[in-house]
Amino acid sequence: MTDRHAVGATATHGQLAEVWGDVVSRRQLGKAMAIGAVLSVAIYLAALAILAPLAATPAIGKALAMLGGILGSVASGAICARIFPPKRIVSEAAQTGTEWQREVLDQLEQEGPIGRVAELPPAVVQEMREVGLYDLFKTYEDRHSAKKEVE
Repeated sequence: MTDRHAVGATATHGQLAEVWGDVVSRRQLGKAMAIGAVLSVAIYLAALAILAPLAATPAIGKALAMLGGILGSVASGAICARIFPPKRIVSEAAQTGTEWQREVLDQLEQEGPIGRVAELPPAVVQEMREVGLYDLFKTYEDRHSAKKEVE
């Protein structure tokens, strides 16, 4: 997200915060929390009043009411997801070239050997060819083997 987008997002949606790796509006987060609390407690109390007297034991009645409260929380999550749209700006840009792919393979190699293409089952090789990854891995493997022979 560029600074221009961050300023526009802040002006449009109020102060933003990061929660669990996602960007949220603090004002809308507060509203969502209030909706969740009210809905889950309301459904819990309604279930306690309606289902508890019908249950075989009071413990089962309370357990069913708690289940109703949990369902209210799930319902409030769905409602808030509809009311408050995401704040992130997603942009897809295809990177040309394979340099970034080689960098990813180098990072994988640092964690341990990534294996050899010749050791893969034929079905996996076919899938890799279909998505255009076979040549990338084969070229990387050849280049890596040549490097090791030089050393």
